[in-house]
Amino acid sequence: MKSNSNPIARSINFFYRLLVSSYIISTFSEGIILPVYAIFVEKIGGDALSAGTAMGVFLITQGVFTIFVHKISWSKAQQLRLLVFGWFIWTIGIASYLIISNVWMLFVTQILTASGNAIADPIFEEELADHTDQRSEEFEWGFFEGSKDVVSGLAAIVGGVIVGLYNFSLLIYLMIFTASISFILSLYYYRRRVRMQSQS
Repeated sequence: MKSNSNPIARSINFFYRLLVSSYIISTFSEGIILPVYAIFVEKIGGDALSAGTAMGVFLITQGVFTIFVHKISWSKAQQLRLLVFGWFIWTIGIASYLIISNVWMLFVTQILTASGNAIADPIFEEELADHTDQRSEEFEWGFFEGSKDVVSGLAAIVGGVIVGLYNFSLLIYLMIFTASISFILSLYYYRRRVRMQSQS
Protein backbone atom coordinates (compact mmCIF):
# COMPACT_ATOMS: atom_id res chain seq x y z
CA MET A 1 0.00 0.00 0.00
CA LYS A 2 1.44 3.35 -1.00
CA SER A 3 1.48 6.28 1.36
CA ASN A 4 -0.27 9.45 0.28
CA SER A 5 -0.22 13.01 1.59
CA ASN A 6 -3.92 13.38 0.87
CA PRO A 7 -5.85 13.16 4.20
CA ILE A 8 -8.75 11.30 2.57
CA ALA A 9 -6.39 8.70 1.08
CA ARG A 10 -4.67 8.31 4.46
CA SER A 11 -8.03 7.67 6.16
CA ILE A 12 -8.97 5.13 3.50
CA ASN A 13 -5.72 3.24 4.02
CA PHE A 14 -6.23 3.41 7.78
CA PHE A 15 -9.72 1.93 7.49
CA TYR A 16 -8.42 -0.80 5.20
CA ARG A 17 -5.76 -1.77 7.72
CA LEU A 18 -8.25 -1.69 10.57
CA LEU A 19 -10.75 -3.89 8.74
CA VAL A 20 -8.12 -6.41 7.64
CA SER A 21 -6.60 -6.57 11.12
CA SER A 22 -9.94 -7.24 12.80
CA TYR A 23 -10.88 -9.92 10.26
CA ILE A 24 -7.49 -11.65 10.37
CA ILE A 25 -7.65 -11.84 14.16
CA SER A 26 -11.17 -13.29 13.95
CA THR A 27 -9.86 -15.85 11.45
CA PHE A 28 -7.23 -16.90 13.97
CA SER A 29 -9.83 -17.11 16.73
CA GLU A 30 -11.98 -19.50 14.72
CA GLY A 31 -9.09 -21.40 13.15
CA ILE A 32 -7.29 -22.62 16.25
CA ILE A 33 -10.03 -25.13 17.08
CA LEU A 34 -10.48 -26.53 13.57
CA PRO A 35 -7.59 -29.07 13.58
CA VAL A 36 -8.81 -30.54 16.89
CA TYR A 37 -12.52 -30.03 16.28
CA ALA A 38 -13.32 -33.76 16.08
CA ILE A 39 -11.45 -34.37 19.34
CA PHE A 40 -13.42 -31.55 20.99
CA VAL A 41 -16.72 -33.03 19.84
CA GLU A 42 -15.70 -36.43 21.17
CA LYS A 43 -14.71 -34.84 24.48
CA ILE A 44 -18.26 -33.49 25.00
CA GLY A 45 -19.83 -36.86 24.22
CA GLY A 46 -20.28 -36.62 20.46
CA ASP A 47 -19.11 -38.72 17.55
CA ALA A 48 -18.35 -38.34 13.85
CA LEU A 49 -22.04 -37.86 13.08
CA SER A 50 -22.28 -35.12 15.69
CA ALA A 51 -19.22 -33.36 14.30
CA GLY A 52 -20.58 -33.46 10.76
CA THR A 53 -24.04 -32.34 11.85
CA ALA A 54 -22.61 -29.43 13.86
CA MET A 55 -20.66 -28.24 10.83
CA GLY A 56 -23.76 -28.65 8.68
CA VAL A 57 -25.80 -26.60 11.16
CA PHE A 58 -23.16 -23.88 11.00
CA LEU A 59 -23.07 -23.68 7.20
CA ILE A 60 -26.83 -23.91 6.70
CA THR A 61 -27.48 -21.26 9.35
CA GLN A 62 -24.90 -18.97 7.84
CA GLY A 63 -26.32 -19.40 4.35
CA VAL A 64 -29.96 -18.88 5.33
CA PHE A 65 -29.22 -15.89 7.56
CA THR A 66 -27.04 -14.27 4.91
CA ILE A 67 -29.85 -14.44 2.35
CA PHE A 68 -32.52 -13.35 4.83
CA VAL A 69 -30.68 -10.44 6.48
CA HIS A 70 -29.21 -8.98 3.31
CA LYS A 71 -32.42 -9.24 1.33
CA ILE A 72 -33.29 -5.94 3.00
CA SER A 73 -31.85 -2.69 1.68
CA TRP A 74 -30.08 -1.14 4.65
CA SER A 75 -28.86 2.44 4.80
CA LYS A 76 -25.12 3.04 5.28
CA ALA A 77 -25.67 3.95 8.95
CA GLN A 78 -27.70 0.78 9.47
CA GLN A 79 -25.05 -1.29 7.72
CA LEU A 80 -22.36 -0.01 10.06
CA ARG A 81 -24.50 -0.86 13.10
CA LEU A 82 -25.21 -4.30 11.66
CA LEU A 83 -21.50 -4.86 11.13
CA VAL A 84 -20.79 -4.29 14.82
CA PHE A 85 -23.88 -6.22 15.89
CA GLY A 86 -22.93 -9.22 13.78
CA TRP A 87 -19.38 -9.14 15.13
CA PHE A 88 -20.80 -8.98 18.67
CA ILE A 89 -23.04 -12.02 18.10
CA TRP A 90 -20.06 -13.88 16.65
CA THR A 91 -17.97 -13.00 19.71
CA ILE A 92 -20.71 -14.28 22.01
CA GLY A 93 -20.73 -17.50 19.99
CA ILE A 94 -16.98 -17.90 20.42
CA ALA A 95 -17.28 -17.21 24.16
CA SER A 96 -20.01 -19.87 24.39
CA TYR A 97 -17.40 -22.56 23.73
CA LEU A 98 -16.43 -22.11 27.36
CA ILE A 99 -19.74 -23.53 28.59
CA ILE A 100 -20.31 -26.29 26.03
CA SER A 101 -20.87 -29.58 27.82
CA ASN A 102 -22.89 -31.55 25.29
CA VAL A 103 -23.64 -31.76 21.58
CA TRP A 104 -26.85 -29.71 21.80
CA MET A 105 -24.98 -26.80 23.34
CA LEU A 106 -22.46 -27.13 20.51
CA PHE A 107 -25.30 -26.77 17.99
CA VAL A 108 -26.49 -23.58 19.72
CA THR A 109 -22.95 -22.21 19.65
CA GLN A 110 -22.65 -22.99 15.96
CA ILE A 111 -25.90 -21.15 15.29
CA LEU A 112 -24.67 -18.09 17.19
CA THR A 113 -21.31 -17.87 15.43
CA ALA A 114 -22.87 -18.56 12.03
CA SER A 115 -25.53 -15.88 12.57
CA GLY A 116 -22.87 -13.34 13.49
CA ASN A 117 -20.88 -14.20 10.36
CA ALA A 118 -23.99 -13.98 8.20
CA ILE A 119 -24.84 -10.51 9.48
CA ALA A 120 -21.34 -9.04 9.40
CA ASP A 121 -19.43 -10.67 6.54
CA PRO A 122 -21.26 -9.22 3.50
CA ILE A 123 -21.11 -5.74 5.03
CA PHE A 124 -17.46 -6.25 5.88
CA GLU A 125 -16.69 -7.10 2.26
CA GLU A 126 -18.53 -4.02 1.05
CA GLU A 127 -16.69 -1.81 3.54
CA LEU A 128 -13.37 -3.33 2.57
CA ALA A 129 -14.09 -2.66 -1.09
CA ASP A 130 -14.95 0.97 -0.26
CA HIS A 131 -11.61 1.42 1.49
CA THR A 132 -9.35 -0.29 -1.01
CA ASP A 133 -6.95 2.00 -2.84
CA GLN A 134 -7.79 1.80 -6.55
CA ARG A 135 -4.12 2.23 -7.46
CA SER A 136 -3.16 -0.91 -5.56
CA GLU A 137 -6.51 -2.69 -5.49
CA GLU A 138 -5.24 -6.03 -6.78
CA PHE A 139 -2.41 -6.13 -4.24
CA GLU A 140 -4.65 -5.15 -1.32
CA TRP A 141 -7.21 -7.83 -2.12
CA GLY A 142 -4.40 -10.32 -2.66
CA PHE A 143 -2.84 -9.33 0.65
CA PHE A 144 -6.16 -9.82 2.42
CA GLU A 145 -6.84 -13.24 0.88
CA GLY A 146 -3.27 -14.42 1.35
CA SER A 147 -3.18 -13.24 4.95
CA LYS A 148 -6.30 -15.25 5.74
CA ASP A 149 -4.62 -18.43 4.48
CA VAL A 150 -1.38 -17.77 6.35
CA VAL A 151 -3.19 -16.99 9.60
CA SER A 152 -5.45 -20.03 9.21
CA GLY A 153 -2.35 -22.20 8.83
CA LEU A 154 -0.68 -20.68 11.87
CA ALA A 155 -3.89 -21.04 13.86
CA ALA A 156 -4.10 -24.73 12.97
CA ILE A 157 -0.56 -25.29 14.23
CA VAL A 158 -1.15 -23.29 17.41
CA GLY A 159 -4.41 -25.13 18.10
CA GLY A 160 -2.78 -28.52 17.72
CA VAL A 161 0.16 -27.56 19.92
CA ILE A 162 -2.01 -26.14 22.70
CA VAL A 163 -4.27 -29.17 22.90
CA GLY A 164 -1.33 -31.55 22.54
CA LEU A 165 0.69 -29.93 25.33
CA TYR A 166 -1.98 -28.40 27.53
CA ASN A 167 -5.79 -28.62 27.30
CA PHE A 168 -8.94 -27.34 25.62
CA SER A 169 -9.58 -24.77 28.35
CA LEU A 170 -6.46 -22.83 27.39
CA LEU A 171 -7.41 -23.10 23.72
CA ILE A 172 -10.88 -21.71 24.35
CA TYR A 173 -9.58 -18.87 26.50
CA LEU A 174 -7.25 -17.93 23.66
CA MET A 175 -10.20 -18.04 21.25
CA ILE A 176 -12.19 -15.71 23.48
CA PHE A 177 -9.26 -13.35 23.98
CA THR A 178 -8.55 -12.98 20.27
CA ALA A 179 -12.27 -12.75 19.42
CA SER A 180 -12.63 -9.92 21.94
CA ILE A 181 -9.73 -8.02 20.35
CA SER A 182 -11.33 -8.49 16.95
CA PHE A 183 -14.65 -7.14 18.20
CA ILE A 184 -13.00 -4.15 19.89
CA LEU A 185 -11.30 -3.29 16.59
CA SER A 186 -14.63 -3.52 14.75
CA LEU A 187 -16.22 -1.24 17.35
CA TYR A 188 -13.35 1.22 16.95
CA TYR A 189 -13.82 1.07 13.16
CA TYR A 190 -17.52 1.84 13.61
CA ARG A 191 -16.84 4.86 15.81
CA ARG A 192 -14.24 6.27 13.42
CA ARG A 193 -16.53 5.75 10.42
CA VAL A 194 -19.46 7.45 12.15
CA ARG A 195 -17.21 10.35 13.13
CA MET A 196 -15.95 10.63 9.55
CA GLN A 197 -19.52 10.65 8.19
CA SER A 198 -20.61 13.34 10.66
CA GLN A 199 -17.72 15.56 9.54
CA SER A 200 -18.44 15.19 5.84
